[in-house]
Amino acid sequence: MPGKSIVMAFVWSGWLLASVAAFMIVAYTSFFGVGVIGLMIWFVCTRVDMEEEGGVVGAGFSPSLLANQLKARSEMSREERAAARGKQSIARQSTRFFKYLGIALTVAGFGGFLMFQL
Repeated sequence: MPGKSIVMAFVWSGWLLASVAAFMIVAYTSFFGVGVIGLMIWFVCTRVDMEEEGGVVGAGFSPSLLANQLKARSEMSREERAAARGKQSIARQSTRFFKYLGIALTVAGFGGFLMFQL
């Protein structure tokens, strides 16, 4: 069995577990659960945006790691920079889509929760 199929099976099982967990949250908490899931998506997308722009975000920040990243970026050729910009553009588009999805889920979830509570 090739390694790619093993990795894909692992990925699909992770998605299955995440979708079951999301379904259970929404089933037990209704609109409030939708709002919480929207907040989680929004948080992850914001974190990804910060990592793309600044390079490194996290607790294990060291000056040598940032210096190595900046050195590698400055030593890139024009073609490598263009390829990196293309990848970043696609990543930003998908991140923006999911950020807006998270915002919409948050507003719909907490708005529906408030409507049913009043």
